[in-house]
Amino acid sequence: MKDTKRPIEKRSHNRLRVKDGLYAIINYKPAIFGQIVNISKDGMAVHYLSNGQQPKVSSELDIFIMDSNFYIEKIQINIISYFEIDDKSPFGFQKNRQRCFQFREMKSSQHFQLDYLLQNYTKKAMNESRRVNGIKS
Repeated sequence: MKDTKRPIEKRSHNRLRVKDGLYAIINYKPAIFGQIVNISKDGMAVHYLSNGQQPKVSSELDIFIMDSNFYIEKIQINIISYFEIDDKSPFGFQKNRQRCFQFREMKSSQHFQLDYLLQNYTKKAMNESRRVNGIKS
């Protein structure tokens, strides 16, 4: 018999999908950066390419917007999970991976920048956009 229980949701805030151009540097040496898939006030998920070797675990990361001066530096994090994604990489020797992070304590300037990012560089959830337009879900 299959176990049909869903994992208990531990997030305090709903994750929001992001607009294109939002990236994170998830490791400094060697430098590894990836595209942010979703984000909230307490964490995010990032897709990146890997050569199969796990990079050294970093306790901080940076977030930036391509073609912009927006940059949040050295956010303290915990790594929640990492796994391979089924998508085929255009480069045979590299694999697509996803890493999920939980933000730790932030400076007030980092909170301010993250709030700005959430307001301006995320896509509204479907239920939210329907309510805004006066349509009930």
